[in-house]
Amino acid sequence: MRRAKTRRIIMWVFLITAIAGMIAVGCAPPSDGNGNGPTPTEEPQHGGTLRLAAAEDPVNFDDAVAAHYSTPTLKQTNEEVWTGDWAKGYAGGYGTNESPWTLAGGLNRLEHKTGALAETVEWTEDLTTITLHIRSGVHWHDKFPADGREVTAEDVAYSLERQYTDPGAYMYMTYPDTCAALTISVVDNTVVLELANPLYFVDVVSMLDYMCIYPKDALEIFGDFTDWEDSIGTGPFMFTDYVPGDSYTYVRNDNYWRTNPVGPGEGDQLPYVDEVEIYIVPDVSTTDTLLMTGQIDIGTITDYERAQAMIANVPDLNYFKYFEDYGQAAIYFRTDMQDKPYSDERVRWALSLAIDNQLILDTLYGGEGFLLDWPIGYFEPYKNAYVPLEELEDDMIEVLPGESISVADLYGYNPELAQGLLADAGYPDGFSAQIVYYDDPAGLFRDPLTMVVAMWADVGVDVDMVPKTYSEFATLSYFRSYNDMIYGWISGVGTYMKGINWWGTGMYNQSYLDDPVLNSYRDDMLGAFPNEAAMDAIHRDLMPYLLGKAYAIGLPSGYYYRFWWPWVRNYNGEASVGYYNGINFVQYIWIDQQLKEDMGY
Repeated sequence: MRRAKTRRIIMWVFLITAIAGMIAVGCAPPSDGNGNGPTPTEEPQHGGTLRLAAAEDPVNFDDAVAAHYSTPTLKQTNEEVWTGDWAKGYAGGYGTNESPWTLAGGLNRLEHKTGALAETVEWTEDLTTITLHIRSGVHWHDKFPADGREVTAEDVAYSLERQYTDPGAYMYMTYPDTCAALTISVVDNTVVLELANPLYFVDVVSMLDYMCIYPKDALEIFGDFTDWEDSIGTGPFMFTDYVPGDSYTYVRNDNYWRTNPVGPGEGDQLPYVDEVEIYIVPDVSTTDTLLMTGQIDIGTITDYERAQAMIANVPDLNYFKYFEDYGQAAIYFRTDMQDKPYSDERVRWALSLAIDNQLILDTLYGGEGFLLDWPIGYFEPYKNAYVPLEELEDDMIEVLPGESISVADLYGYNPELAQGLLADAGYPDGFSAQIVYYDDPAGLFRDPLTMVVAMWADVGVDVDMVPKTYSEFATLSYFRSYNDMIYGWISGVGTYMKGINWWGTGMYNQSYLDDPVLNSYRDDMLGAFPNEAAMDAIHRDLMPYLLGKAYAIGLPSGYYYRFWWPWVRNYNGEASVGYYNGINFVQYIWIDQQLKEDMGY
């Protein structure tokens, strides 16, 4: 039945968009507070359905089997040890606004966290022991075999053990040395994590706001949660329906423990909405139309021209533009292979100088965005760890005998110098290579990379673009199994102090770097943790050296645009409350159903 329902919706969308001028028919303007238009209700209301869209099916439903980007449904059904504090965001205008929560997950400051399944998280001064005080009164969903029983410390310990001991788990794959140094035990209603080396403390304490907790008895029976029908958690919603290629649905968990911490609804049991329905719509034009016609309530547009069209055509929509770290990519090289050109920094400099970054920014992003976003981009909570491009103009590199350029110049366009560097490195006629990339439906990766490959051809470097599906690319990235170049994901800004974009054997060190200078900087940052101001300063100091080596090429990034209808209340563009927590902001949203009706929807 649900498949037929969604198909009828999409068919209707195509019908109405074929009729000129019908996009906003029947839509009254939202109230301006002066009696013009329907007046929103201020008191939060329970009930209603929130409708969203996703470009692809979820790949998995267990984050100990697959990484977070393959498990987009999980943070509605399952929770972590601790999480982001909604009240420290905008929170409908009633929060402290210390952390905007508008990124898809990268924000990871300790001072912005609050307890979830652990009421409190404590650690010793020497950073070798972390104690999790498990919250009482939290119950599993009323499904076999947990059957609504209370969460125990054994559940938490067992779930974490999977992450740290299973060779296929994301945590084990990304932080193998940390996992080897960790032991986990249960003492009464606490879970104790002990580390053999305090340098690994940052990995563990930050990832506690990432790894989901599952009922031990269910894991013992099912083995894992790769089947969506086995889904059991403590989250605000229960997973009730999934039709591959069509939609998936959550319903309200009436026995959820959390309440609204701030605002007119302070003390209200969460979540507010009865149901969340997510349509699977790979075609971005169809998603845009669903948003335009009010059939989905919130949407994100990553393309500049589509966003401008949405703003012009649907003035009733609320929106804001923002810079995102989730899904950003950089060009990485097999620097570890001495028979490859990329082990020579002159080649990497040449490839960087052959790219007209400003042209990419102007062509794809309306000239609005950033030229520098690797290893981190600019985000307000991390601004002191970032170095603006103009501040790199005095950091000089001797690229040829007697010829120097600044680190900032690497983000300029100098094809003549690029050809000279290639010739000096032994490639006067250039070379041929392949680059693999994720061929996403919106062209987010394909479009800039196509421009880059054309620019490289102008200096004699012939690169074959090799597209991959999402699952293919995710697997390839996970194991770093490519031969020449990869247009690969950048780890979020919240990992900056761990340097995993340029250190270690994890999946984000796609250039296979092992640089003693960088390793020393990383040790200093970890040694300063949890003094985040000190870590910021150290990272700022390392950036000129790291960028000057051109170990990876971060391409320009434009702004994203998030849109929502006025009836979506207690919302200001949030995406993830905490560290890669999916769309867990949904529990705080309520639907002003009268306003929606008054607006003609």
